[in-house]
Amino acid sequence: MEQQNRPRKKKYRILWHRVIIALIILIALLAVVIWGIVSFFSFVIGLFSGDDDSSSVQDTAASVSSQEESSKIEIPESSSQPEPTTGLKVVIDAGHGGNDVGAMDVTETRYEKDDVLKVALLVEQYLEEKGVEVIMTRDTDVFVSLNDRCTIANESQADLFVSIHRNLYEGEARGVEIWVTNKRYEIDTALGQNIMNGLELAGISRNRGVCFGYIGMPNKNYQVNRETDMPSCLIELGFMQDDMDNQLFDENYEEYAKAIADGVWKTATDYNLN
Repeated sequence: MEQQNRPRKKKYRILWHRVIIALIILIALLAVVIWGIVSFFSFVIGLFSGDDDSSSVQDTAASVSSQEESSKIEIPESSSQPEPTTGLKVVIDAGHGGNDVGAMDVTETRYEKDDVLKVALLVEQYLEEKGVEVIMTRDTDVFVSLNDRCTIANESQADLFVSIHRNLYEGEARGVEIWVTNKRYEIDTALGQNIMNGLELAGISRNRGVCFGYIGMPNKNYQVNRETDMPSCLIELGFMQDDMDNQLFDENYEEYAKAIADGVWKTATDYNLN
């Protein structure tokens, strides 16, 4: 019996390169569609919330700028400051700043760094009105190390250095005190005393005096007094945990600033620095 030949099954060849290209195109199309849906809903949400992404960009830029500024060791300059006319050069140092908030009140919502900057900027203004060249170790809320503060002062070759702080004590304490080097130089002591006399007239809870050295350690000195080349003092404008000191500060901070500026000016005049 004659055998009939079976018809052969047709073989199909898979073109893999075409399959891959098709998959890539499909994935790209899906990505475009998903991106469009997300963008649409983001736009709608933005209309209702009123958010502006530019603010976050500005905040980020400001943060980076702030970090760069705080890392530099240089003498800050202000384009708006009047031309000095006296030849007197003074460094005003607002303590703490940035992530270093300093002392806090009992509610931990009031920071030393903010109070002292407010006063320091006014001292700068009052001194500039007298024709003094003022160098600020900081004039915004940025961190400046103690080493950098001393470097700024020394490189500026200033005549006087005044550091402004507020105090802290775990207990009951109030009043203003001013610290100078334990070497008890005459001009440093006079600078502290002239400022204290003005502050007392401006209205403080207690005159704690001009002190020498470092609190509790008379053989040591505060770094800004120890490592600056010019006569200096460190002012403690009342205690942060004391309600009366805080109230007096809020009522009289402009007078405090003027008293500090006047004390600096009197010292410079008495010792022929201006």
